[in-house]
Amino acid sequence: MKTIQDIKKEREAKQTQLFNECGLFWAFSNQQFTENKTPLKEGEKYVSIGHGGYLPKGQLDIFLNGMADIKKWEKEQKKAMKAEEREKCILYELNNYECFYTQDIEDALPALLPHFTLEEIQAVYNKNLQKELEANY
Repeated sequence: MKTIQDIKKEREAKQTQLFNECGLFWAFSNQQFTENKTPLKEGEKYVSIGHGGYLPKGQLDIFLNGMADIKKWEKEQKKAMKAEEREKCILYELNNYECFYTQDIEDALPALLPHFTLEEIQAVYNKNLQKELEANY
C-alpha cells in the first residue's frame, strides 16, 4: 500500500514531466524570464499560468488537461488508501512533527491538510495521545 509520501513523490514526478513536456518555466523578473524561457514556434507567444509560471500558448490546453489528469489520479490514489493506512500516514506525520511531545498538531498541519481533513487529523491525534505519551515521554 502506498503512503501519502509515495503519492506526493509520484505527483511531483508527474508534474515535473508535464512541465518539461509543455515547456513550462518560472520567472519572477525580466532577467529570469529571458534566462529561463523555452523555445517558441513561429508566431507563438507565452502565456502566464500565474505564480510566475509561463509556457508557450500552444501548450496551454495540454498543460491544463495534464494537471486535471494528475489531480484526478491523486484523488483516486488517496481514495484507495484504506482507513487504517490513512491513520498510519497521519500518525507518522504527527510523530514526525513531535505533536505528541508538544501536545499541539499545528506544526504538522501543512504536511497533512492537503491530504486529510482537520477532523480526521484531530481524531487520530486524540485516539493516540495517551498511548504515545505513555510509550515515549
